[in-house]
Amino acid sequence: ALHGGDTCSSGARGITTTTQTRGVKMSRFKFFVQPGFDSEFVGGYLDGQQIHDWLRSKAPAMSDAISGETDFAVLSERLLLEGEKDFLVWDDLLKAAEMTYFADQTPLKGPSIDFCCGYGFWTSRILGKIDVGVDLFPETGSYQRSIEGFVDKGFIGGAYRSVLQADVTAELPLPDNFFESVVAVCSLEHIDRVENVLATITRILKPGGKVYLSLQTNCYIKKFEEIFHPSYVEWVREAFAIHQDRTWEEWDELVSQAGLTIESHRFILSEDETALKALMYWKDPFAPAAGELGLERAVKKIPEFRRFYFDKVRYWSRREVEPAQASIVCLTCTRQT
Repeated sequence: ALHGGDTCSSGARGITTTTQTRGVKMSRFKFFVQPGFDSEFVGGYLDGQQIHDWLRSKAPAMSDAISGETDFAVLSERLLLEGEKDFLVWDDLLKAAEMTYFADQTPLKGPSIDFCCGYGFWTSRILGKIDVGVDLFPETGSYQRSIEGFVDKGFIGGAYRSVLQADVTAELPLPDNFFESVVAVCSLEHIDRVENVLATITRILKPGGKVYLSLQTNCYIKKFEEIFHPSYVEWVREAFAIHQDRTWEEWDELVSQAGLTIESHRFILSEDETALKALMYWKDPFAPAAGELGLERAVKKIPEFRRFYFDKVRYWSRREVEPAQASIVCLTCTRQT
């Protein structure tokens, strides 16, 4: 349940408020904690210092590591049959190899944080346990969602221990040298001032800690441009905030400039897979034209068809491709010494 906390007039987009104390501007943020983790914590609008100090005090309790789901194909099939997800081929295509990369990094050593966590549909199941989720929780647009909705969903099935509403490009009330594991799942490409986010990630990462990133490359939107009319491509760009068309080499350079050392790459989502994803996406991603084929009914009702389909999902999960054709690059990083 939501805890009351202080009430203040909201700042921009309802993310932060500020109060003036002896000429010093003190930022305030919406922050909530899962009652099962700390039943005495009262969430709401809080001073950044309160959040900072609470995190410091809970570091020992956050040092655990809990495994999540490890087989994306098995998970996707189960959620479909249980009615927890729709049958969206493009979603399986997009997430199979990406979530398999993150599953391969688990259990994440704590304290852990998920940047731009959204409602964590896949990460809450794959990562096992996340100590902090942070998101803009915008009030409008395709990514519209609220921090209260996150809380009402039981901190997304209990996987997240706390959640912070904030602009990740601004100053955040997170301690220096604190997190053992930092995750950002295909989110940084949607952010204009991504250098600020990477600088924060470097600041809060504990020496010896790990950063796990999945990043969309320019190959993704280029395939849309090859297939569709420019007006539809522009709609996709605007609806899903795709404005950073970086090559994987440019991502490498940005990450390195932020003070991170890249330990490994995993290149996923091939040119053909991106094309199929784009076609299965059209025209409305959540009610695609491909739905007219009746594939969902076939997958649910015909065991042989279902087995064939999820064998394909399992293949996508483990397929790595050449860097030049990868629409997503996954990076494992540490802090430079």
